[in-house]
Parts: sequence; C-alpha cells; structure tokens
Amino acid sequence: MDRDPLKRLDEFRQTQASPLENTLIDEFLTGQASRADFLRHASVLGLSATAIGAALGTAGYASAAVATPRAVKAGGRLRLGVIPAPARPMEPHLFADHGTLATGSICGEYLTASNQDNTLSPSLAVSWKPNKDGTQWAFNLRQGVKFQDGSPLTAADVIATFNRNTDPNGGGSALSAFKGVLKSGNIQAANGGKTVVFNLDAPTAAFPYLASNTTYQALILPSTYKIGEFAKGGTTTGGFRMVSYTPGVGAKFDRNPGWWGGSTPLDGVDVTYYSDAAAVTAALLGGQIDLISQVSFSDSRALFGNSKVQIITAKGTPHREISMLVSTAAAIKPFTDRRVRQALALTLDRPAIIKQLFAGFAVQGNDSPFASVYPSSDPTVPQRKQDLVQAKKLLAQAGYPKGFDVTLTTEKYIEIPQLAQVLAASAKKVGINIKLNIITSEAYYGGTYSGGATGRGTTPWLNTPLNITDYGHRAVPNVVTSSAFLTGGVWSSSNYASPAFDKAYAAYSAALTLKEQRKYTGIAARILLRDTPVIIPYFYNWTMAANKKVTGYKASAIGTMTGLVKTSLK
Repeated sequence: MDRDPLKRLDEFRQTQASPLENTLIDEFLTGQASRADFLRHASVLGLSATAIGAALGTAGYASAAVATPRAVKAGGRLRLGVIPAPARPMEPHLFADHGTLATGSICGEYLTASNQDNTLSPSLAVSWKPNKDGTQWAFNLRQGVKFQDGSPLTAADVIATFNRNTDPNGGGSALSAFKGVLKSGNIQAANGGKTVVFNLDAPTAAFPYLASNTTYQALILPSTYKIGEFAKGGTTTGGFRMVSYTPGVGAKFDRNPGWWGGSTPLDGVDVTYYSDAAAVTAALLGGQIDLISQVSFSDSRALFGNSKVQIITAKGTPHREISMLVSTAAAIKPFTDRRVRQALALTLDRPAIIKQLFAGFAVQGNDSPFASVYPSSDPTVPQRKQDLVQAKKLLAQAGYPKGFDVTLTTEKYIEIPQLAQVLAASAKKVGINIKLNIITSEAYYGGTYSGGATGRGTTPWLNTPLNITDYGHRAVPNVVTSSAFLTGGVWSSSNYASPAFDKAYAAYSAALTLKEQRKYTGIAARILLRDTPVIIPYFYNWTMAANKKVTGYKASAIGTMTGLVKTSLK
C-alpha cells in the first residue's frame, strides 16, 4: 500500500472530514460501496479531488492518468435535428418535454452538472457541502461568470431562479423535484454573496443532483428575468447564445465569446424540429443535418448498423410508465383492485420487449422508479416476470374471470405506440381487451393542468384510466418518485396514495449513507410490487445518431445538449 495516500487520507479524516464523509470512506474501504458507488456519492457530498484520490490510493486503485487534451478542429456550424418539437413554451421554468430541454440546454447552465456515470461535476457552483443532517446545503459560486448580455452572475440570480421554480402558484414544472424539499424564500446569500445556502424542508441527501440538469427547469437566469426574454437570447451563461427561436420550426445559436469555460470549437448550432422519426432519419441520411437529439431502434432501424452513421449512447433511466388510475371519478372499477393491476403487469415478457424495441439497448424495469443503475437501489428486490397462469388466477379472484374492456390513451412518440401494441397483445392472452387511443404529444399533454390529487385539470395524461407516459433520465430517483408515486404527486397519472410508501420514501430521501438508502429503497420497491399502481417494463439507454463528421460529443442520458460545447466537426 502506498503510504502517501494513507497519510493524506488520515490527515483529511482527522482535520477536515465530516461524519458523513468518514462514513462514506468507511463503506468504501470495507467493501460495502464499490469504486463507482464511492465516486458517485463522493461527488454528491462535495469531497475534494485530493480526498477522493487519497481514498482510492489507500484502497489500492491506481491514480487515473490525465490525458493530454486532443487538438480539435475549430469552426463550423453543427446542424441538430430535434424530435419532437417543443410541446410547451420556451420558458425554462416550464420545461417538461425533450424539445424544450434539448433546445434550452444548448445555452443554459446549472449549478452542478450530472455526468454520464451519475457523478456530479462543478458548473456554476464550484463546491457544495451539507450540514450534519442534510437539511441545509451551501453552494460556493464560480467567480467571474457573466451572462451573455455582460452582466455578472450573482447570488441574487441563483436565489431568484430557485424562488421561481419553487413558487407553488408559479405553474412551473420544477415542483416535481422541489415539492416537500424546498420552499420559495428559504434560500439566502452568504459569504459576501459568494455562497448560496438552501434551507430544506426535510433532510435530502440528493439535493446537489436537484440543482443540476436532473431538474430541467433549474438553469440559472438573471434576477431581473421577465417571461419571454429567454427565447430572445442573452439571459444565460453557457457556451452558446440563442439568437433566434421559431416555435415548431427551429432555433439558432452562436458561440458566446465571453463564456467562462473558454471558446467552443463550434461557431454555432442550427436546430431544426421534426415531427416524426422517418423525417429526421431521412434528414441525417440525406446530409441535411449532422446529429439527431434522440433516436430509437424501433422506428429508426435504418440508422443502426449503417456505415455512414455513428450511434452515441448513454446508460440511464429513461423509461415508460404504464399507469392505472386507482382513484378519483375517472378511475374504472377493475384498477381499484391491486390484483387486477398485478395481473396486467404479469402479462408482459420484458426480455422480449427489450429485444424487439431496443435491440438490447435497455434493461428490465421492475415496476418501481428505483432502477438498477442507481447505487441507492436495493439489488435484492425480486424481479417481476411474465406469469400468465398467475395473472388469470388473480383476475378470477378479483371477480373478472373473463377479463374486461378498457381504453389505453397515449402519445405518438418514439417507441410508445409499439409498446402499446405489445401491451394490448399481452393483455389479450388473459382476457383484458385494450382499445388503443394514440394521439399527438401536444394533445396528450394538452388541456388544463394543475397537478396533484386536488387539481388534476383536464389533461389526458392525468385523467385517463390507463395510459403510457414518457419519462426522461434523472441522475437520482427522487424527482420521478416524489412526483409520480407519492400521495398527491404533481405528475401522478395513477393518483396512487400509500402512507407506507410515503414513509419509506421519506426515510430514503433523508438517508445520507448508501447502506441506509438501499434499506429504504428496498422497502419502497416491495410496496410498489405489491400495489402496482404503475408498470415500468424497462429503462433504456439514451440513444442518438450522428454522421461521421461529428467528433467529441458525449451523450447525456437526461437528453440535455450540454455536450455540444466540447463538440467539433471533422
């Protein structure tokens, strides 16, 4: 063992480390946390590179070599195809679909950056630390950052951004992340304005992730920001500046010469929106665009295995939720019985679905948001498998020996129509006859919406008895869990309510060690297997396609396009 890392680690543990940091180091050195788990959790707690390196060295891992940056060709404009077009206004606090997120993230930045391996990196914050129980987090801001109009980034800008996103009457989508975690007004400046302190409603170990692109809407805007200014440009801090935006058509971005991160290799990015996979696939193969923001094997097979195309992927947790409305007047009687919901889940052959729709670019889901990619997930929870005999038995016990009829409402988006057809064919084997109602994304998410159990509005995705909703990747399960599974969740298509689940989730959210987190995610996941308000058949890799001119681009499973600042064209 190298004595220098051991000496450095001992010194850090005795003079600087908090109890949480010492617990994490203990878990790593005793084998309770893998190297990958340690790195992810260390980045959340804000351990310095020196402390992380000392721990790795003490455990016998060789220090990673620092590669010499590769020279890249500067210049040129990248042509990006985004599918589908933004379904909501181009306002950051309203971002809730891939079109708005992909567009806005070209120019916007967050306090922290979620990486491909689920670690966190500094962005507009250079460091962060919790108090002893995770009820308060302090973020030290990067100095010298300017918005694209030349005004400096200040603590007031960060505070205003988060107050907007936590305003219960603001109509924003970030309440999916912050409800029960952070209230508007509970944020303050410290250290002469160089630090922003978040005072949380409850202990939240994953809060640094909620300040990253995992919360789509949390990109930092000026304190003076007015609705409508984002699409005019100059209101963000990123490597590109939006210079034009035409709803339903596209957007244009030019290099930001004053970016704190240096000069981007690309001169700019030109975005074109496409309504269907066939059109965007033809555009890439025909040379009209260089990169597609998202592709699926199920409807873009011509791109896979094509010698002129490179497939760029990132493992993550994008998934589909098949929700059964278990309460409210819109619910139908069969889905108020958990045995019926379990029966429908048992009809699915998940490995076959993954092979058919994703050519293996996915892993099985287990009807809970606690995907295997998360280090906090309990790996001992049994995997649900197809069992038609048991499904028929459960239906008979619930009083439906001959099945029943129901309409499934969903959107025409990527592979979702194919999944709907697979579900209908599987359910038919046990007597459940599903009629498909496949509509546009705009219609599916349209109508009025106020969220939660007390105000669901008229939007189809929250008010139909059976539906399929698309969910993007999150670096931690908190956002999806709190919004779609907790009682009164703002995105709860099932309107599920379980005090036992709520209690288990609260314990997980407050747990600051991996061992404790796994304990409570295991309890929560088993409750969901029993109740089955939602079926999650798979978690798939975020997949993109590009021509061979694109180099240096790394995909984000979240679907943000932040990697463009390091991209060049051959």
